[in-house]
Amino acid sequence: MKKTVFIIIIFFSSFNYIFSQQEVSVFIGTSFFHGDVGYNSLEFGNTDKLFQNGKTAWGLSFRNNFNERFSIHLAFKKGVISAYDSQSEDSFFIERNLDFQSNMSQFSANIEFNFSHYKIGSNKFNKALYVFTGISGFKFNPTGTSNEGNWINLQPLGTEGQGSSIYPDKEKYSLFGIGIPIGLGYKINFNQNMALNLSWSWTLTFTDYIDDVSTQYVNPSILSPLAQQMADKSSFGFEDGYQRGNSQNNDKFGFVGLSIVYKIPRKSFCSDISYY
Repeated sequence: MKKTVFIIIIFFSSFNYIFSQQEVSVFIGTSFFHGDVGYNSLEFGNTDKLFQNGKTAWGLSFRNNFNERFSIHLAFKKGVISAYDSQSEDSFFIERNLDFQSNMSQFSANIEFNFSHYKIGSNKFNKALYVFTGISGFKFNPTGTSNEGNWINLQPLGTEGQGSSIYPDKEKYSLFGIGIPIGLGYKINFNQNMALNLSWSWTLTFTDYIDDVSTQYVNPSILSPLAQQMADKSSFGFEDGYQRGNSQNNDKFGFVGLSIVYKIPRKSFCSDISYY
């Protein structure tokens, strides 16, 4: 019995040593999108186009620092993404004239690496550039504007023939997805218990339907009147089978903004350990 108790004490002591410092934070910023609809060039010098439809995004997160270099970061972020073909510089997109808007909620688990030693409360290691990657789950729901100016849910309409007996292999896409966040940021201490983090995250997804556009136009006769209106907003009408989107290039979205970080107080001596 004494041996068991001793092992349990050693286990929790080791656990406390490894997990040295925890933090919580509040994020405020904006969200952005890159997909089939709207301005989709990411050439250097044109990335500002990503933010022309930016809306306020917010989030909450928890970070557990293993040491002064590595940490795991759990984050929830919520924003609104949108895009408009009318803002493109490509004549095809302008004629296609599609648009979309979607609420975006993401929960991610990321591993972070600081390029220099960093710890909140340290006078010496008080700032660091960092990178991160991980995995995320996200929820979206694309909507488009009708002729009356109302935002209409697009997924139930099957604008590319999803759910139609004519296309039995085309199932309606899920409104939940898996992504791989990548990003970078900068941390700087504010005082002994607080810090500021500036971050840019970019989520690579495995879906091409965040904007409801991926493959070809279908025969409008298999669509409902509302679906016909939302599927083809061009002035002349595209033929069945004409390219509507690029299914070989999945959609991406991201967040950029500032986080106010608070170090959770700990009574353990381990919170004062410097590993370097």
